[in-house]
Amino acid sequence: MSNDQALIRALFEKYTNGSASSDEVKQLFRLISDKQYDEEMKNLLLGKLQETELQDDYDKERWNAVFNQVKAETELREYNDHPKRNFGFRKLAVAASIVAVVGTGAYLYFRSVKPAQQIVQNQTQDILPGSDKAILKTHGRQISITDAKNGLVAQMGSTSITKTANGKLVYNNTGTNAAMVYDTLIVPRGGQHLLQLADGTKILLDADSKLRYPERFASNERRIELISGHGRFYVHHNAAIPFYVNVKGQTMKDIGTDFDISAYNDEGPVKTTLVEGSISVSSGNHKVTLKPGEQSSFTDNHIKVQAVDVDNVIAWSNGFFAFKQADIKTVMRQFSRWYDVVVEYEGQIPTTRITGKAYRNVNASEALTILTDLGIHYRIENKKIIIIPN
Repeated sequence: MSNDQALIRALFEKYTNGSASSDEVKQLFRLISDKQYDEEMKNLLLGKLQETELQDDYDKERWNAVFNQVKAETELREYNDHPKRNFGFRKLAVAASIVAVVGTGAYLYFRSVKPAQQIVQNQTQDILPGSDKAILKTHGRQISITDAKNGLVAQMGSTSITKTANGKLVYNNTGTNAAMVYDTLIVPRGGQHLLQLADGTKILLDADSKLRYPERFASNERRIELISGHGRFYVHHNAAIPFYVNVKGQTMKDIGTDFDISAYNDEGPVKTTLVEGSISVSSGNHKVTLKPGEQSSFTDNHIKVQAVDVDNVIAWSNGFFAFKQADIKTVMRQFSRWYDVVVEYEGQIPTTRITGKAYRNVNASEALTILTDLGIHYRIENKKIIIIPN
């Protein structure tokens, strides 16, 4: 066994038993992100799985899909100063300790995902899940990031734009006196994309989102605009140069923050949810400061603040759908964007409230068991999901 393998094993054991320091956690995530240690990590995780009653659910193909998601999620977790914060692993059993490493999406695999099977009788069509997709508008050009090769995507003066091996778009700007130039990143329906701005801030954009931002920031402030859509923001905090997100007449100011903004045109008011840190939300003369676990929305000429289930709100960024007493139209809007389909209703629209979770990297028929488990039926026709009467 190499020294690095021994180190991974030692760090992994510390992490899963809750004794790892913050620096050790970050070191583990960096090692997980290194491709050469994939097999070592798989063996460690499967070893933990075999210690639990969940081992009969193991399926090689599906486990590999989960592990691939681990690799993508560690890119984000490595950035956070407190990557353990969401899991409370000291109080959890071994199965949940695995969750602490592989992310919330794996929990769904261990608890509920079985080998794929036909969900709807006589159904001959299915729809693939969304994937990493984005279009960059820069300097009068339009570049498909989806099709671009890894490495340098564009070089404009002092700005370089690079696509990493895991698909992330990274900006680097060495200029100080160059004119402010704004780019726009468009994530289409059926896609999501991770972006790293010139200051190190990371933004994960969900399907059907559009973000406008400068290639470099001014010396006194950093300001971007979420034109529409949904994003999770991991802001690289700098008290001397505040970070602002403008969204449809509202301004969010970072005070050392991980936050989520939903601003779809068909979802009602803009919703801002604080995951960690602090953030101020203002609109006109109205202003509030959120605490972790709180969500703001601007309605009836005032900013409403309420406590929410943060895990449900950010579920999409961890690779799954999560609903709690949601109406079917809310559920189907999410499916519509992620699977890039049209949703239609035949007859009376079901009034059943929907609570449940589903993995996002599965075909539509598998995710839609959320509906069929509650007696709500559908059929798939080409790029259309039709909700049908019982």
